[in-house]
Amino acid sequence: MSEETRKVIIIGSGPAGHTAGIYAARANLKPLMFEGLTRGGIPGGQLMITNDVENYPGFPEKIAGPELMKAFRDQGIHQGVELRTEDVNKVDFSKRPFTVWAGDDNKEYKSETIIIAT
Repeated sequence: MSEETRKVIIIGSGPAGHTAGIYAARANLKPLMFEGLTRGGIPGGQLMITNDVENYPGFPEKIAGPELMKAFRDQGIHQGVELRTEDVNKVDFSKRPFTVWAGDDNKEYKSETIIIAT
């Protein structure tokens, strides 16, 4: 059984996913983000295994990738992004609202919008 239909679900927790989450939260859309757990790599994307990031706007000095992703995550949480640290198992785009199944228990979520941020 699913819970209420959400406005936005975000699949992916790299910079694109967190940026989408922050903007959606600021628009009062109460986004749910699936960070992933094992199948898609570690939550936070490629930056989690990047030592020095020297080309990111707003950081004139280099910053460690994990440190940058922690700042993204913290800001998202502060803005109201709901995070689930679990994998998405399946998505049904054949009818609206869209359905997402996630986690070891294959819990069902419904949403008007799905953002896939890889």
